[in-house]
Order: sequence, then structure tokens, then C-alpha cells
Amino acid sequence: MKKFYKSFIVGAALSAAVAVNASAADFTNCADALNQMGLFKGTETGYQLDRAPTRGEAATMLVRLLGKETEALEKNYQTPFTDVQDWAKPYVGWLYENKLTSGTSDTTYSTNSVCTAQMYSTFLLRTLGYSDTATNPDFTYANAIDFAEQKGVIDIGNCDEDNFLRDHVVAMSYTALATEPKDAKYDNLLDKLVADGAIDSAKAKPYQDMFDLYDEYAQLIEKNSATTNMEADVKMTMDMKMNDVSVMNMDMDSKISMLMNLEQMDKSKFSVVGSTKINMSGALVGQETDVNMNTDINAYYTDGVYYVNTAGQKIKMPMSFDEMLSSVDIQALSKKEPISSIDTLSKQADGTYNVSYSAGYINSTIDSLFAQLGMTTDDLEMSMDKIDMTITPENGLIKGMTADMACTMNIEGQTVGMDINVVYDVIKTGSSVSVELPADLDTYVDINSLGQ
Repeated sequence: MKKFYKSFIVGAALSAAVAVNASAADFTNCADALNQMGLFKGTETGYQLDRAPTRGEAATMLVRLLGKETEALEKNYQTPFTDVQDWAKPYVGWLYENKLTSGTSDTTYSTNSVCTAQMYSTFLLRTLGYSDTATNPDFTYANAIDFAEQKGVIDIGNCDEDNFLRDHVVAMSYTALATEPKDAKYDNLLDKLVADGAIDSAKAKPYQDMFDLYDEYAQLIEKNSATTNMEADVKMTMDMKMNDVSVMNMDMDSKISMLMNLEQMDKSKFSVVGSTKINMSGALVGQETDVNMNTDINAYYTDGVYYVNTAGQKIKMPMSFDEMLSSVDIQALSKKEPISSIDTLSKQADGTYNVSYSAGYINSTIDSLFAQLGMTTDDLEMSMDKIDMTITPENGLIKGMTADMACTMNIEGQTVGMDINVVYDVIKTGSSVSVELPADLDTYVDINSLGQ
């Protein structure tokens, strides 16, 4: 549900102007999956996902990914490279023999040099059958990352060009297994490797089933992402704890109507009409008794202006989504999330999908989005710890969903945790949706004039 939670996070961040420092990605789920299929072994001290890979390690990873380690060790192909250590020679030799690497020069492979995202993207694309050396190449080394993004191997969350780690190697490798090869003879690379006898079919079967279900789920999400007009009931509960002590509870019940213009976001219209109940610990606000508040919240957006009517106060503020999102790669956001983003996925007898997303992927995605928005990381450190979703389809579209989320923040030495539950019920979509705006929007006061 990448589009949903990314939009939710970006919208909240833009509205509140909160800066977030997401934790480093953690794709242990991908490393475990590769390990269970016999495709990734890690090192003597574990996976070591938090450090940069070397070119020698990348060669080993790629040969294992293709299920060719036994052949590489037995045949020990020769290469013209003079700088390859003995442990890496079988793997580099296999890649050279099969034209998956040409080294860094005629006589060097640079085994101990850092493997970059561009290098590993090139390796994976060649593995999928794409060529950068043919008469009419599919891609060039210079545009390997962009081409890998087009083919769904790289995503905003599973690859960091500036800080490329073994973490990203396993995420991209696992994603490549779920990607269709160039010749399209198989639905994904894993199916091809099983058919070739390169991977044990029994070990691969659970992941083949997972990939098939993922494709089905992704088609639902992709179809739903094209829906720009929607009306929905949204209920949200939140429990905030500070140092493991509950300090605030919130219940929100609202109706959301939206007419989104994806070409010109400032031409979009939406309304959020609802009420909020908040119970806050007195200690949080420096008093002996708890604070209880019941507040109606009505918010509207039209023609690049955001209007809020709450507690009897009507304010407005300019808010250009086109300007704020101008630095964000919208094309990347519109693509389906890769298989590396999902920890578990299942489908019930009634057609409902249960999805648990990788916290590492979510945090990496948030980090990338905020970097694109130019937001600093000085005010708040936050990490998403959990996002579990239940998706209920109807007539090929999402009818309802629930999300159970948890996040942790560190604010001025205090650990703040939030458990959030959202229930989203779609009432209608399409041309029947309308956004009702109040007739008195011209009476709302500009937020910049308050207190003057």
C-alpha cells in the first residue's frame, strides 16, 4: 500500500512541518528469504547488512543468487585479472566466463573496492537478460540505475545510491527474483532459475507462491491508485506513551471527500469533516488533573489554500502541493512497491489480504522522501516500527482497509511511542463524488495575521 502510506506520511509532514530522521534500512527479511533458498550466506559474523559491499562480495552474492556456486567452485574458470584473491576467484571467474563482468580494466577486477549501486544494478540487469554491450544495448552503465528503476528492480526505498550497503544488495537481489526476465518466458527470475535446476524447487516453492500472490495484490493496488475521486469514512485511534507511560489518547471520526488532480495538484479539492476526542495526562501540560477535549474539525483544500475551522476559529494558509512536491520523484512514487517492502502477505477465503510491511523499507522510504523535500533532521528522530494492513477488495477496487501502525520518537531525551489504528471505509468513487465547501471561506483569517 505504498501510495497510501507515503501520501499519508508526506501530507502529515507537510502540514505539521515536522522534520524526521528515519533509521537505517533493515532488510533482514530479504536476507532471511535468500538464506532459506540457499542463495545468501552472509559472513562469519552474520549478515553484516550495515556496511558497504565489496566488488568481491557482490560477485559472490550474484553467483549464489543464480544458484551457480557449485559450478563456480568446481570449474574455477580463469580470468585475465591479476588482483583477485583466492576466495573470490571461482565467483569472479564464473561471472567473467558468462559475460556478466568485464572487470575494471583488462587486468583488474578491484575485488576489495566498494561496489556501488550503479555496479550492482548493472549486474542484476545482466542477470535478467538485459545487455549493455550488444550492438543495440538495452541500457548503458551510465543509466543502469534509471533502467533498473524502470524494470522494478530498484525503488525509492530499497536502494540508497549515496550510502549503498549490503542491506540494499539483499533487498535488490530479492526484488530481482520477483522480476520478469527480458525474454518473458517466465513470470519472474525465480521461476526461471527453478526451471533451469539452479535452485532447489522445494526451497523455492513458498517464495514462488508468495510472488504469485504479490503480483495479484499489486494489480489491485495499481488499479486502485488510478482512483482520484473518492469519499470515505475514516476512524482513527491513537495511544501515545512517554517512557512507556500512557500520556494521551485520541479518537477521531471523520468523513473525507476528495477530487484529486494529479497533473495540477493545486487544482485538487478535498474536505475532512469530523470530530476528535482527546484525553491528555495533566502531567503532560503541567497540571494535576487530566485534560479532556471534544473538538469538531472541519478542513478544506481548494485553489492552493488550506482552510481549517476548529474550536470556533477559522484560519487559512496558502499551501501549494505542486511547489512542495516539485522536488519529489512523483514517477517513483506512482510505481508499485517492490516485493522487498513486504514481510508477510496472505489472502483469506473471503478475498481479504493481510499485509505486514517491512519497517526497514518504510523508514528508508520516509528518509528518501524527506531528503527530496529538503527537510532537516534536527528537530525529531522517528522510526516506524510496524505497519500491518488488512485490505478488503470489492469489484476490483479497495472497499475498505485497516492499518495498525506503531512508531517511536526521541524528543529532547524522552522516548515517545505511538500506537495508531486506522479504519478506512470507501463509500463511493468516481463521478458521483463531490466536495462540499462552505460558503464563508472568504471570512477565514490568514494564519500569518494571528497574534498581530
